[in-house]
Parts: sequence; C-alpha cells; structure tokens
Amino acid sequence: MKVYYSIVEDYNLLERRNNLLDLTFDNLEKYNRILIKPNILGPYPPDRHVTTHPAFLDWILRYLIEVRGIERDRIVVGESSGFSTERAYEVSRIKDICEKYHISFLPFERDRSVKVKLLNTSLVISKTVMDSDLIVNLPKLKTHVLTRYTGAVKNLYGCIPGGLKPKLHKHFPREQDFAQLLVELYRFLVKGREIVSVMDGIWGMEGNGPSNGRPVNSKVVIASRDALALDILATYYIGYNPTDVLTNRILIGKRYNWKDDLDILEVGEDVKRRDLKDVPRIRFRKPLTFYLTSILPPFILKLIFSTMIEKPRIDRRRCRRCGVCEKICPVGAISLNNLEIDRRKCINCYCCHEMCRFNAIRLTRFL
Repeated sequence: MKVYYSIVEDYNLLERRNNLLDLTFDNLEKYNRILIKPNILGPYPPDRHVTTHPAFLDWILRYLIEVRGIERDRIVVGESSGFSTERAYEVSRIKDICEKYHISFLPFERDRSVKVKLLNTSLVISKTVMDSDLIVNLPKLKTHVLTRYTGAVKNLYGCIPGGLKPKLHKHFPREQDFAQLLVELYRFLVKGREIVSVMDGIWGMEGNGPSNGRPVNSKVVIASRDALALDILATYYIGYNPTDVLTNRILIGKRYNWKDDLDILEVGEDVKRRDLKDVPRIRFRKPLTFYLTSILPPFILKLIFSTMIEKPRIDRRRCRRCGVCEKICPVGAISLNNLEIDRRKCINCYCCHEMCRFNAIRLTRFL
C-alpha cells in the first residue's frame, strides 16, 4: 500500500509539490470522466478550516489542466453537503475556483441518481459518481465526534445526495454500524472506478470536529491511490492508533499488517522512503466522544454508561434558530419551539453538532 506525504506549511507553497501529484497520478489520458470530490461539509468560509481549502482545489485543477493537459469538459467538481450545497459552494469559495478554470460544479441533489442496495438498505448515489471512471477524492484532515476521524473513506459519503445522509443514521445508529456502511460504500465505489485521494492537511481540525473543533496548522499533504493507506498514515500522523478508527480496522481486517505493509515515501525536493517510526507526528486533541463511543448494544450502554455518554444539547445563548438541526435530525428529537433535544429519542449520531455553523450544540454528560 503505497502512500506519499509532504510537509507543506502554507497553501502558497503547494506548487512546489507537483512532484507529489506526479507520483500519485498515472496515465490520466485513459479516463473519460474525472470527478473531483472535495469536502464541503456546509457553508463555511475557508478560514474556518472545515472544508477543503479553495487554494488546495486550485492546485489540483491547475495541475490537471495546465500540467497534465486534461480537457476541461472531462472534469466536474461534485459534492453533497449536509445542507444547502449550492450555498456551501459559494461560501467555501470552491465555486470561485471552478469558475476560474471554467469547470462545472455540481450539487449532487440536482443530479440524477442511481438506486443501490448496501447492507440490506436502499440508498441512492449521484449518477455523475457512477459515470466517472476516476474520482479525485480531496478529504480534509479532521477529527469527528462520531467516527473519531474523517478522511479519505469517510469523504466518499458525500456521494450520497441530499437529506438521505442524516436519515441513514437512523438505520445505522452505532459507530460500528455507521463505519460498516462507510466501508461498504467505499468498496462499492472502488469496484467500478479508480479513486485517487489527496488530503488537505495543511490546516486541519482537532477536538470536536468535523465542524466545531479547533483549527490546527498541521502542515501535511498526504496522497495515495489507496484510501485505506492514506487514512492509516493520516491517523498515525495526528497521534491516533490507526486501528482506533473503525473504518480502518474493518478494512485492515486480517489481510494487512498495517505497520509493515505501508510503503511510505516522503516527497520533498527529492523522494525518500520512510519507516513508519520516522514519520513526524502532530498530536491532535481527540473529540470528547473518543473513549465513550461504544460498539456495545444500546441496552448495555443505557444500563452501564448512561452517565458517561456525551449527549448533545442546545446552547440557548448561541442558537440562531436557523432550523438546520431540527431539519436534519433523523429521529425528530429536536424542537426549536423550546430549544430542547429529547434525550430519549436521541441516538447520538451527532448530526446536529456536525451541521451547526454557530457551535450552538454542546456535548454534555447527563445524569
């Protein structure tokens, strides 16, 4: 499993790392349709460091078009945010970069969709995703209150359009259930097309990510043709044991010895092969839910850990009553009439926390 990384302190220095992209991409002429899939969680400006930075997308598009000579009409940028994808394109300034290069940008909610069945559950995937023979996957290096970390495998969840994504949490409420869904979606997508992942880790997010954590200048770009290899190195880089992230653990299974099977190359002015122990690390603060998210059955959690599980609540001082949390809650546990979350209904999917732009959802242990 080959994976490349470069230490890059600032987005203005990305052009010096075109050699990393040279190593990551092979013969691009064989692909008829290239989908670029950034992480645009919601309408967050670049300085919040929640979304793939527009300068990072600019680097990728400039490389594909100007260095590799890919025709613009073969490239599309596509995403489905947690809410208001078109607004998210604008606020994140991804739209500006697409217009700069005359590249189509597509909210997947406006696309036709294809029905598929995964884990005995019907869902839909954007037809543009299905028609692409190369996905350039641009995840953001962040922690996550449910999945502990969000990276290359998790970013592909955005290929499911619209409001279906939060609703699926009702069918996959536990961390392990949801991780298995992410893995099956990744396995499904990689069968019919190639996926090349390039992670924006120049600025990442620690703590209660993916939207309300603390930005960190983490100074790394990681790239691989294997999403698992990227996620293993990224989680190691931020101080995790990679197997603490369930998508990693499931995909590693019994086939890989991740400590020995990674072929790690540091890309600077030249390329150097590195042992894992030689890779620098920057220790991210973990989300409050890290040690308390459990794979145990719900009734055991209720009996044993009822005072330990972090539950969301609405911070009345911060709440702007925008209605996003109420709309996306998959079990209807939130009422803005009284600014309350029904703890009996809440399944701890943390969609409300993830989608709140105003950091008005707090995680609290209840007695």
